[in-house]
Amino acid sequence: MNELVKPKILYTEQEIEGRVRELGQQITQDYKDGQIAVVGILPNAMVFMADLVRSIELPLICDFLKVASSPEGRRIDIAFGADTQLGSRDLLLLQGVVDTGVTMNFIAEHILEDWKPRSLKVVALVDRVVNRKVDCPVDYTGFRLDKEGFVVGYGLAHHEYYRGIKYLGLIDKDVS
Repeated sequence: MNELVKPKILYTEQEIEGRVRELGQQITQDYKDGQIAVVGILPNAMVFMADLVRSIELPLICDFLKVASSPEGRRIDIAFGADTQLGSRDLLLLQGVVDTGVTMNFIAEHILEDWKPRSLKVVALVDRVVNRKVDCPVDYTGFRLDKEGFVVGYGLAHHEYYRGIKYLGLIDKDVS
């Protein structure tokens, strides 16, 4: 990548801050009697997770997953290093963007089968429902997006660039 293009602004820093605060309030209300475990999928959920957990006014624990899929999309590897017992907890699985639903569906099934949480809900900063290939419900959504292009900023990257910008932006799919 020779020269970075400036992304078209989708959501400003202030809009994101307000929406994350609303999500935190909703989750606080929905889980006021529960014990929450928030698990972020790295690296895309890191910024979103940091802000969201500060907006949830409940005791909670945090952990992370690292997910990698093979270039041809035939294999998904999940790395989870914690010894945290999640069987008695309501688990919130955070992702930066849920797109086709294939990876998220695989991860959710794996978590339900192996970790056996009390409940599992998916939280996405950006939900691209129009691109779904498999059924993958998103229980809490920051923003729904039906525009084409790469969503970047606020922890999301294209070729590992743009993660540090404070807004959510869109760059053309033609950019390589």
